[in-house]
Amino acid sequence: NISDESGYSFDVGYRGMYESKYRYKFLKFDFNYFGLRYNNRIGFIPKKVEFLPGFYTVKTQKGNIGDAYIQGIESLLDYRISLNRRFEISSYINYAYTISKYLISGEQNIVGNQVEFVPKHNLKMGIDLLNNNFKYGLQLTYLSDQFTDATNAIEPNTSGTIGMIPSYYVLDFSGAVNIRSFSLLFGVNNLLNKSYFTR
Repeated sequence: NISDESGYSFDVGYRGMYESKYRYKFLKFDFNYFGLRYNNRIGFIPKKVEFLPGFYTVKTQKGNIGDAYIQGIESLLDYRISLNRRFEISSYINYAYTISKYLISGEQNIVGNQVEFVPKHNLKMGIDLLNNNFKYGLQLTYLSDQFTDATNAIEPNTSGTIGMIPSYYVLDFSGAVNIRSFSLLFGVNNLLNKSYFTR
């Protein structure tokens, strides 16, 4: 039986912008601290299951794991500058550092573990070259390693439902061309053909 979760969340931060008419420089920033408290959090935990008399396997089951707290900081910087009257460069960086922990649990070996599917580091950064007729951009995404269950198992099982998800990064390319009243959008995901897996 699964019971409802309860809890609360909050965030506090500061945002602003700076603009200069010289070569049209524009800077937007956003910094904040956030927190989430889960009571009776629903998550995933491996359980030993008898599928035939005397034969057991381990399956990931969904249920109430316990109380957890997630907190972190998130920042965003967005910068734009005009190269000349025709071209602009826009760049941005978005970074989040998150700490998660189980505080209370009725399950064994859970208290103090990291909450599943919550990476500590989450980074996105990109740069765009644009004018009135086109826009070309590159975006880099990075996620640090994360766990798939509340026991923080590192080694995977045969079905791949348990175990650590390794860190990875992906580089994407995107473009847009304006032709009169039409826009042509195109892009290439995973430009470097990196091998990775995620949730």
